[in-house]
Amino acid sequence: MSSKYYSLLIILLFFLNIENSFNKNLQKSIKLIHADFIQKEDHDDTVFLIGHVHIKHKEYQLFCDKAIYKKKNKFYGYGNVQLKSEKNKIFSQKIEFSENMNNLKASGKVILVQKNIKLTANIINYNFRKKFFQAIQNVVLLLDELKLYTNILEYDLNFNKIFYKRGSTLFYKDYNIYSKEGSYFPLKKKATLKYEVKLISKNYTVYSNSIEYLFSIDKIKFYSPTIVINNNKIENFFYAKSGYFFIKKNIFLSKEYCSLHYNDKIIKGKYWFFDYNKKSGFIKNIFFEDKKKGYFFIGDNGNFDLYSGLIFLKKNIVFIKIKPKEDSFFIYSDKIKINLKNESILSIQFFPVIGFFLNEELQIKSYSLIYEPSNKSIQFNGNPIFWIKNQQITGDSIFIHFKNDFFLDYLKIMKNAFYIKKINSKEFNQIKGEIMIGLFDKKNVLKKILIKGNAKSIIFHYNNSSLYNKKKIINKSSCGIIYANLEKGKKIKKIFFLEKSNSELFLLSNSIFEKNLFLPQFSWKEKEKSKNKKYLIYEKIKKYRKESLEEKKEIEKLIKKNNMYE
Repeated sequence: MSSKYYSLLIILLFFLNIENSFNKNLQKSIKLIHADFIQKEDHDDTVFLIGHVHIKHKEYQLFCDKAIYKKKNKFYGYGNVQLKSEKNKIFSQKIEFSENMNNLKASGKVILVQKNIKLTANIINYNFRKKFFQAIQNVVLLLDELKLYTNILEYDLNFNKIFYKRGSTLFYKDYNIYSKEGSYFPLKKKATLKYEVKLISKNYTVYSNSIEYLFSIDKIKFYSPTIVINNNKIENFFYAKSGYFFIKKNIFLSKEYCSLHYNDKIIKGKYWFFDYNKKSGFIKNIFFEDKKKGYFFIGDNGNFDLYSGLIFLKKNIVFIKIKPKEDSFFIYSDKIKINLKNESILSIQFFPVIGFFLNEELQIKSYSLIYEPSNKSIQFNGNPIFWIKNQQITGDSIFIHFKNDFFLDYLKIMKNAFYIKKINSKEFNQIKGEIMIGLFDKKNVLKKILIKGNAKSIIFHYNNSSLYNKKKIINKSSCGIIYANLEKGKKIKKIFFLEKSNSELFLLSNSIFEKNLFLPQFSWKEKEKSKNKKYLIYEKIKKYRKESLEEKKEIEKLIKKNNMYE
């Protein structure tokens, strides 16, 4: 379509000159070059020209088999009509000039030609005074790489605007485009397509109700909800309320709400940048969902590379694993790296872990976290802190393993393992060593712990014997291995000291309070706990679900309506 649309304007302008051809004041400038037979009827000033009629006016020449000229400047040409100039040609079976030569009508397999432009139709009308052109029935416009089919095509020369309102099919480069209405602006090299717009390419199909195509820079602007579907896998599609698509670079931009559906994963948000060739992009106000796994990621912004399978999310990030009718687990972080492989999440890394919540009683904080769903394991690095009710577990690294997504199997701490059980604000049971293993029951309650490697402990016992005046006794021990059973995860029920055990007993008194109540490196970090904002997150998910339902209805409506005319 490009700049050659301007040439179509030139084609149609020559009709303005024809109006003078048979004007009363210019009849003398019209030359009859040839006619086999001429007949004039005096009573109504009608002139008949028959056989090889050839009329010339300035640079225009008219050929036909038969012509009739009547008073009030009415002219009719019949049979093998040709209207020619050096630049323009029109062929038809009939041509008429009426209303004081202001209207021209060509009919019968009309063909209009000008250099690389060709227009065919059953009828062509042109109003010289209004400068308004109309092609009717079986209209085909050919221009460079463009081919347009429609039933009525109109051209307002005052506004340099070509338009149709009865539907059209447009072929341009590798695209087939259908729309119910359309406007073309030749000088601006722009087209606006409205209602039931459907653009089909080799790789994808676009459905919309309003788009603008800037042919000079191959840019499409979407003015209404639009869906772009992968032709090879219709479950993969892109939805946008508005935006820009640069065709040569295959780049999409939008400031409005958009969503990418890719292999059962959904990425939604605003301020999109998406490079279709590189399968990468950037997004703000992100909401990422893995429908199969039930994962949700919420954050301020992120970028993704679907070729390498990497997704990075930043600032105010929340990861949620949801299972129906059961509690979810939440992870709050500033940065998340998601590694996809074979359409599944291979691993998720968090930097840092502001808060990990499995339920109301279990919480973890650490510098980093690596979650591997396939291995059902999570690794916490960088001085992690594990809280279970009034118990605290720390170490250099903590590994937790799940029986499934919501039930813990065991945990393992590597180096500087430290278990603390709070009794009151001043008294704490403590066990420390190099390595710790903890086992959980079916309700995620820590039931057993094993600490080995230079194990030490301070355990408080309450003695009912009158010999000790019913005071608490402190058991301070060191050994190779400490094994403890916990009663419902609340207190130590049994404790075993193995391998070179050494124990001391002290009565709790002011004299030994500071010296014997705490193991080296003891630190109770309850104040570092964060709050689970799950109710706010659930509200966001509720809003997301509502938007997804509205999007689904809009997509179904858009596809159904745009396919009605196939």
